Amino acid sequence: MIALDLSVDEFMKPLISSHDKARLIQIPDVELWFKSKAVKSSVAQRKIIYLAMFLISFGGALFYAGHKNYLFSERFYEYKSLGVIKKDEPLNIYTHWSNYIIESNREKREEKGWEILARRVPSFKLMDEYVGESFVEEVEGGKRVYNANELSRTMPHAGNSWLEFLGIFAAVFGLALALLEPRLTKQ
Repeated sequence: MIALDLSVDEFMKPLISSHDKARLIQIPDVELWFKSKAVKSSVAQRKIIYLAMFLISFGGALFYAGHKNYLFSERFYEYKSLGVIKKDEPLNIYTHWSNYIIESNREKREEKGWEILARRVPSFKLMDEYVGESFVEEVEGGKRVYNANELSRTMPHAGNSWLEFLGIFAAVFGLALALLEPRLTKQ
């Protein structure tokens, strides 16, 4: 081979499909070369099959996680606050303000009602987890009481769509790899 300036692989390549393969294999170096070629091919086949199996199972897991919303929640809870509650005011001042007015004068009661109505600036929060029927948050000028809406909302999350897409892509790629393995590892 040194005289021809060829590697063993280059020299043997035309002889792989030769009709004289049975006679050539009787030469110990040629037989050794054919065996090493078969071992390399077997190792390559196993690697491709393992990769295909991994891609199919990983793709299935990704799709399932995206479909079942395991990583990104699509359920949101809406909380509503009617306005800022000043210091020393009861937490339900906006809903039961008339119970806290001692004045018997009708005009003063109406004036207090208009004041409460003018201070009413609703604020909404969407939370991805349920934090109870209500919660209090400190804000500038006092605090806000957020009360839960009876129903939760379902809003699609782009992360779940991406997980489903990547899962299908990985599984299809793994399946294609498994089907094309014989062509990829052909001697």
